[in-house]
Amino acid sequence: MDAKDEIKQKLDVADVIGEYVTLKPSGQGSFKGVCPFHAERTPSFHVSRERQIWKCFGCDKGGDIFTFVMEMEGLSFVEALKMLAKRAGIELPEYKPNPQGNRNDVLLEMNEIAAKFYQAILRDSPQATGARNYLSSRKIDPAMVEKFRLGASVNEWDALAQFLKRKGYSEELLVESGLCLRRKSGSGVIDRFKNRIMVPLCDPNGRVLGFTARVLPGAGEEEAKYMNSPETPVYHKGHMLYGLHLAKSGARKAGEMIIVEGNLDVIASHQAEVENVVASSGTALTEDQLRTLSRYVKRLVFCLDDDAAGFAAAKRVFELALKLEEAGNPLGVEFRCLVIPKGAGKDPDEVVKKDPELWRKIAAESQSIVEYYFEKNLRLFEEQGEASVEASRNLIDELLPQVARLKRPDERYLYLLRLSDATHVAVAILEDMLKAQSAPAAITRPVTKGAPAKPTHDKISTAAIFLLGILLKYEKLAPEILKRVPKEALGEPWNSLYREVEVLYTLPQTQPNAAAGNTTLFSRLRTHLEARGETRLVSAIDTLALRIDEMLRGLSPAAVRAEVDRHLILFKESQEKMLRKDLEAKIRHAETTGDQSLLAELLKQYSSLLSGKK
Repeated sequence: MDAKDEIKQKLDVADVIGEYVTLKPSGQGSFKGVCPFHAERTPSFHVSRERQIWKCFGCDKGGDIFTFVMEMEGLSFVEALKMLAKRAGIELPEYKPNPQGNRNDVLLEMNEIAAKFYQAILRDSPQATGARNYLSSRKIDPAMVEKFRLGASVNEWDALAQFLKRKGYSEELLVESGLCLRRKSGSGVIDRFKNRIMVPLCDPNGRVLGFTARVLPGAGEEEAKYMNSPETPVYHKGHMLYGLHLAKSGARKAGEMIIVEGNLDVIASHQAEVENVVASSGTALTEDQLRTLSRYVKRLVFCLDDDAAGFAAAKRVFELALKLEEAGNPLGVEFRCLVIPKGAGKDPDEVVKKDPELWRKIAAESQSIVEYYFEKNLRLFEEQGEASVEASRNLIDELLPQVARLKRPDERYLYLLRLSDATHVAVAILEDMLKAQSAPAAITRPVTKGAPAKPTHDKISTAAIFLLGILLKYEKLAPEILKRVPKEALGEPWNSLYREVEVLYTLPQTQPNAAAGNTTLFSRLRTHLEARGETRLVSAIDTLALRIDEMLRGLSPAAVRAEVDRHLILFKESQEKMLRKDLEAKIRHAETTGDQSLLAELLKQYSSLLSGKK
């Protein structure tokens, strides 16, 4: 048994997926939930414990435990294999990846060694006394230093470079990794980071991709406060979300992810026991970052200050929310915000230092970003006291175009009421102005040119597909069904699947109990097709199997047998109909030609067919 099959035996697909998706029982061994890969309100995501597969009938994604983890975590197959093997307690044989993958593995290995090197310096080196004192002054607990793997770089030019060289890494790799720089004059390389607090930047699975380095107090003014690793084959700033590997579990429990600005804000939040927090490193979220976050939660909460800078940030998030909504919100995410009140601190780090309980309270009280944006504008307007006509006009000019972009009529009306109350302009006038606003064009789903239309099936095809699902579930019916279904009349992929089943079922080595842990016809067929790379056929049988499970839920064996008989009758009736038409054509021809002997024989056959005699 290979490692993949061993992992499948030890890990249950419903248990693994249940850590990402809230699953509810849907019959014996089956579960349903809201798909994590596309926006939906009605659950169309199915998991079968019996078959160890999953399928979303909304976006058509599906597969086994490996394809789910690959899709959810953005991993390659080998990475998913390693992750699940570790969880299952299985030691994998050495895997030799492709050359590019090998290069990336080496770079990841170097970053891991560098992280441990910096950690050791912070923990043990006399040269890191200043770094230890700085972390203590920031009230960062030793437990958080360990959890986030904080380290320190010494005030030397090539400490890390020499360490990595002794381990056999070339200067070319040292530069490519971003850990070192080539000397401006002469040969050799120097460390990119020195005399700084080192903060490892990790991917969602905790692998070190690069570093952020903070200068220590007392450094010269020419020193940049923060330095980051450059773009490398494994580190891309636009993909990075600091702390995601430690926030995933807390975010799933809370149902939302809080987005803060800085790395120390994330560390402080964890120290206050609010763990569903990531940092965007002070930049606007990229599409890649949003897509990554949407795999784990559908509610994103932005932490804002209650000042001008915070309001400017809120406006950017508000604009992003409306743009996504206008595009049909393909990620299915909701944007909310939480606001740090004046006097509590300028960021979560400061709030936690003053009062950890206050941060926990703030983190638990998010509100709609749309609601906050409108409320903040109205509050600023009302703080002016007796507002001028110009101020009222400016407020209307600011908010009315945004009201026009809201999709729900009730929302638009309620915000118009608030705007009317604030400016004393009648709702009817605002509504007339709203109608004059250029409404955004309706968003329609693009139609891919040349995309094949979904095939339609007649009764015979539908019955054959149903019976294919039945025989995959009840193998004892396979001989009868394989004998009586007219495979040649079926379109693809069903014709191919019937033929694969027919061949597979007759091979001695694929008979039940031929291979431990792979005893059902469905699992044997799936393994056979996967080994041949027939992904289209694998997807087809996964979909069919889950549909059949849904259809037969609650039916007794006798009721299932009755359904099989009812569908098999269709083939007999269809065959008789074809024979009847063929005989009728031959009879007409015999009558036309006057061949009385042939006519008598054909009429006899026709009478026998009608009477049900053979």
